[in-house]
Amino acid sequence: MALDFPESDEFVVCTVKKIMPYGAFCSLDEYGGMDSFLHVSQVSSGWIRNIREHLREGQKLVAKVITIDRDKGQVDLSLKQVTEADRKRKLANFQEEKKANKLIEVAAIRLKQPKANADKLVIEPLVKKFGSLSAGLAAIRETDFQEEIIPTAWADVLKEIVSKEMKARTVEVRKNLTISSSASDGINVVINALEELEKLTDKKTSVHVHYLAAPNFFVQITSTDYKTAEKKLLKIRETLEQENLASCDYELEE
Repeated sequence: MALDFPESDEFVVCTVKKIMPYGAFCSLDEYGGMDSFLHVSQVSSGWIRNIREHLREGQKLVAKVITIDRDKGQVDLSLKQVTEADRKRKLANFQEEKKANKLIEVAAIRLKQPKANADKLVIEPLVKKFGSLSAGLAAIRETDFQEEIIPTAWADVLKEIVSKEMKARTVEVRKNLTISSSASDGINVVINALEELEKLTDKKTSVHVHYLAAPNFFVQITSTDYKTAEKKLLKIRETLEQENLASCDYELEE
């Protein structure tokens, strides 16, 4: 199932369709083949003499969404802003989603329902509620899953399938955090910022900040799946950029 548009700063899996001297046209695998563009300046941090030395048609990439123009239907990507850790994490999530879709297909066969019904009755509501299909199936495995999210017949069959085929597990994302403040009460400003980050912990995802040596920390995000963990990472960035934390200088990186 294709969603509307990816989010800014989201990592996506894409396929290189056409290479030009100034960049490459790509399709977004998770968004129904939506068109996107990778400018040559975003391919590598170094000087590029020939773009074809870095890319080839049919190649699958993990890229970062840097700009979105919904009116024009345009999505611009960056390859140079993707770290090796980002790439591995995204590919793991991509495989999780592929497996989740396979389990939906198995359920559709058991219920003798067409795939189109599964898209509308199961995939769309689960993705809307939980952020990804794999996260939705993980929730179905839990005892407190709200049955009204999807039809009861689908929920019953999926609960049986998921219990057998999906092992309960957690994933972990770590980011280095450098944070300081030049304010007169700088220590309190930094402490407040760190407390705000830990308040982002919820039922599905935990956020812990660990002290290394001032001004260095690392943020540890533990969740049920990579998609949810990455959404929480975006929330961490938003929190650090809030007005009440504006007197902090921060850098969040691998």
